[in-house]
Amino acid sequence: MRIIAVSLLALSISGCSFVEEALLSPGEKVNRAFPPSADIRATEETLHNLMDDDESAQEKLFAQYGALREIRGLTCGKSLAISRFDSVEDIRKLPVSRDCLIAQDEILLRFLQIKQVERRISQAALRPITPLEAPTFVSPGLDITSGISASAAGVAILQGTRGELLSIEIPSGKPIVKLPQLSDARFHDALLSPNGRVLALPGGYGKGVTFFDTETGAVLWQAREAYNLLAWLTGLSAAVASDSDGQLLIIDFQSGELSAGLPALKRQSWALPLPDGRIAIGTDRALSLVAYERDANGIQGTILKSLTIKAGPGVTSLRPTSMLDGRALFFVSVRDLMKLDLESGQETLWKTGEFIGNRYAKLSESTVLVDAYERPVRTRPWALNIEDASLSPVETEEGSAGIIYELYGRAGFMRRSLDGVWFGLHLQQGKSLALADFLSNRNLERQMAKLEAMTQQSSTTGGQTSLGGGGLRPSPPAYTAQQPLDHRNAPIPFAEVAKDAQIEGIGVYESSNNLSKGPGNRPGSISLAIRPTARPLILVLSSYESVTWRISPQDKDNIKLILLSSYYPSSVEGAGNARTVVINGGFAYSRESEDYAHLRKAVMAQTGRDIQIFQGSYKGSHFSVGGR
Repeated sequence: MRIIAVSLLALSISGCSFVEEALLSPGEKVNRAFPPSADIRATEETLHNLMDDDESAQEKLFAQYGALREIRGLTCGKSLAISRFDSVEDIRKLPVSRDCLIAQDEILLRFLQIKQVERRISQAALRPITPLEAPTFVSPGLDITSGISASAAGVAILQGTRGELLSIEIPSGKPIVKLPQLSDARFHDALLSPNGRVLALPGGYGKGVTFFDTETGAVLWQAREAYNLLAWLTGLSAAVASDSDGQLLIIDFQSGELSAGLPALKRQSWALPLPDGRIAIGTDRALSLVAYERDANGIQGTILKSLTIKAGPGVTSLRPTSMLDGRALFFVSVRDLMKLDLESGQETLWKTGEFIGNRYAKLSESTVLVDAYERPVRTRPWALNIEDASLSPVETEEGSAGIIYELYGRAGFMRRSLDGVWFGLHLQQGKSLALADFLSNRNLERQMAKLEAMTQQSSTTGGQTSLGGGGLRPSPPAYTAQQPLDHRNAPIPFAEVAKDAQIEGIGVYESSNNLSKGPGNRPGSISLAIRPTARPLILVLSSYESVTWRISPQDKDNIKLILLSSYYPSSVEGAGNARTVVINGGFAYSRESEDYAHLRKAVMAQTGRDIQIFQGSYKGSHFSVGGR
């Protein structure tokens, strides 16, 4: 033993690493012989810098990461006999599977990327939340189409007309950083973390959700299993998401794992954190109040209460708004506005669609900012009180025009104008009147306008009259439930074309760039990217508003048939030799709706087959199909 000790001492004095390597585990020897990828090492360094001032977080992280590294080495070296006295250089000569190392590196990188998101969402607000006052105009140097904001930080993300993304301070409008563009991103489904540091941006079908650092513009992680991020679980270092099949997922940033959510809740289209910590999760006609808690097995959800929406078509906007300190939800129901009491289940549907726009922003726990249509073609802002169902005219001139956007999770509004945006909260209001009286007066004005138009038409057509003229604005069609279709005895026109085809559907209420409504106005456009498919492709394109569907030239020859269904007339560009057929399928953008069942029946009547893949969204600008 004395001879061995002297020999080891001599080796250590001579600088040999034999002693150190003899103390390494077999897994770590494999890791040193075959180090993780450069991307992993760079992400390790980034995380180390982020946690430089938090020793406890560093210890916890690298304990988790060290265990995964050991698994990497043991997994890829399990078929090899590695002894304590084998050196790293000896192991480097062994036939370690490259495929195994690559697969294990993906696991390591994924873990580190998830932890990057965790670290950022746990930090303080990227910019402190600043109380909003009277409307302030800012011009960030971007032609803006839409925007979202953080609930607990003075940060917003703006989208440009070409898909550009820019993070800014609010209300100053000072740019923070430009974010990378995703060609098929669904910005209308994007979520900004409460502290404003992380943007979760869903991509096209199969692309997952990409998480961006809104301070540096760096891509933090791409969650390919997720189709949508529905809500951040503040305080649990987690989020609720859904996969492409509509199953809920829990993304646990603390453990670095994804797990199945509540199996009873499928195809949920929205989620909303409430002030008391509960999460409202729902579809168009059903919602559940859910409590999430962390235990030894991870994050568990419990359904506390379930409600069914019976009035109107239900929730058709992107997501409802928490009102009355979380006791009620306020949302758009196609063209109308609706309130749901979460305690009693009482529903209030206001038939406002012909006179009040369906964009709004929260001003207080009881009031929202809306726009009413005026004569001639213009709008005027009003404050709608949802407790007493009254309207007060907004007398503040600044920030009174432009499309309204809600500041999620906080009171205030953003208005998009041609060359910038307005941010504000405090508005001078005039004397209120009952909403019922307002609607009655507007309806009377409309009838008078129709009579005037009839008189003018009669004087120019020799006594023949028409009911189609005049009015405050082209009135949108009223929502009516579609009648069931009976195609049992009807011929199937395109059965031969469809017998070996892949049938894919896309449904929207309107395009993201649709600024005008109804017939006779310029339609918005939606771009369709066509990926290669092994089978012929049949497209089902559905919308409420007029849409120009623009097909990219790649692989368009694989399209054999296009079935077009919309409330207002739509069109298709770039279809090549593919035939476009207008069908009476109505419009649908939710797979859980009666409208979707009607659309499916109309498609089956034309093809004899059902829609196989469907992508639905309230708004859209880019979609991709095929590739399966």
